[in-house]
Formats: sequence, structure tokens, C-alpha cells
Amino acid sequence: MRAPGSLVKEALLALCEDNEVEKTALARLDALTKSSGALQGLGRKRKAIDDLAVCAQCDKPFYKDNNQPRDCESEVDRGHHVWDDHDDDCHGEIDSDYMREEHPEGYIWSCCDKNGKEPADFTRGHHESDPAKAWKEASQVDSDEDFSEGYED
Repeated sequence: MRAPGSLVKEALLALCEDNEVEKTALARLDALTKSSGALQGLGRKRKAIDDLAVCAQCDKPFYKDNNQPRDCESEVDRGHHVWDDHDDDCHGEIDSDYMREEHPEGYIWSCCDKNGKEPADFTRGHHESDPAKAWKEASQVDSDEDFSEGYED
């Protein structure tokens, strides 16, 4: 997708008339800004902003060229009270898709330690920057379409 910066700005302003969209956009901008600034503070070469994205599943920033298969997955939160009386022989294995559906609050995201009930669903795999592809099993980042490509102010 290519568009002049002025059109992108107008589109963003129109979208931000919805308070929820504005809140999401500002949170993602904040996450990207903090991540980019932290890398500069470490004395590393600054990666192109085009390489930086925000995961639609866990809301954490990540670099597209360093997106590992197990970067974003749910893990059992053994300290959660939902498992206090759990017996694998009686109730089934905790670390299973069935239990993830039944008790999402008993899991946490490996990348950000958010409770599994906070996101809308579970996934295992790469971070996913495209909301249309989020929450699909073994999701893949589509690097063919870079939304910042060709934007100019």
C-alpha cells in the first residue's frame, strides 16, 4: 500500500474519531516509540522503522526480521487459582487446547506476561502484525505488504 503522508494523516485522524481506535493507535505508537528509543539507548544501530511492528495478539513491539516461531504463545500459569483443585487424571491435561478454551485465565502470554483471558483468543507461533490474521494457529507475518512503505510527510 502506498499513499502520501498527508492522506495517511487524514485517514488516521478520521479513524481516531472513534475513541477505541484512537486509544489503540496511541498505545501502538507509544510501544513503537519506546522500543525504538530503547534500542538507540543501547548504542545499537537503529533498525528501520519499517522493520518494527506491533503484535496484534499481545500488543508487544517486535522486529519482523527477528520473529521466532515461539515468540508469542500462551503458557500455563501454574500459580493461578483455577488450577488449585485440578487433577490431570480426572480433569484432563492442563497444557492442552481444550483447557485453554475452558480456562483462558489460567494461562499467560510468554512474551508479555499478560493473562490469557485479556486477548480475545489463544495462538502459538510468530508475532502477528496483521489484525486480520491474528488468532490463527501458527500464524505467519506477511512481509509482502508493508503499510509504512512509500509514506512520506
